[in-house]
Amino acid sequence: MQDPMKSQEYRTQRSELPEDLWQPLYDRVNYAAGGANQVSFFAVPKGQSATLLSTFATPQTWTAAAKSKTYRDTNIENSNVVPTKLFKTVGISWGMFHSVINSATNATDRDVIRQGGFLQFRIVDKDIIFLPLSLIPEVNPMVTTTVNAANGYAGGGGQNVPMYKFPIPITLNPLSLAA
Repeated sequence: MQDPMKSQEYRTQRSELPEDLWQPLYDRVNYAAGGANQVSFFAVPKGQSATLLSTFATPQTWTAAAKSKTYRDTNIENSNVVPTKLFKTVGISWGMFHSVINSATNATDRDVIRQGGFLQFRIVDKDIIFLPLSLIPEVNPMVTTTVNAANGYAGGGGQNVPMYKFPIPITLNPLSLAA
């Protein structure tokens, strides 16, 4: 039987390529106004309580409150554990959201985090990569009209967002991670 549209090449159940869909792993954490020495992503799974920007208090302000994480916040179901699927990790990007929209201090806050932070990517007990945050592209970079006035965010989200591509893709195989 012929397949003129070659639809079989794009089916979702293929034993030769077990996970062929683009699905980013993501997590949202709150960075306190007073700062923090360390922020850990993927530590609080979906369904558990975390303090997050979640309530639109006024037309320009979000407030942080304790809430149960939903798919808006993370797609990790177990603390610090990737689901039991085969994942090929090709890169990383990040985004920041502010409690006060269009605040003149937002750009400064971003610079403090970007210039002062780093990413540690660890699998079990093996450090895979360390990167200063300044090397990792943001999915929602800030757009300004003047040096001192912030007026919003640029694009973001989706497959075409710039990312730091790993020199060699990192494969997370649930079979090799099982103890």
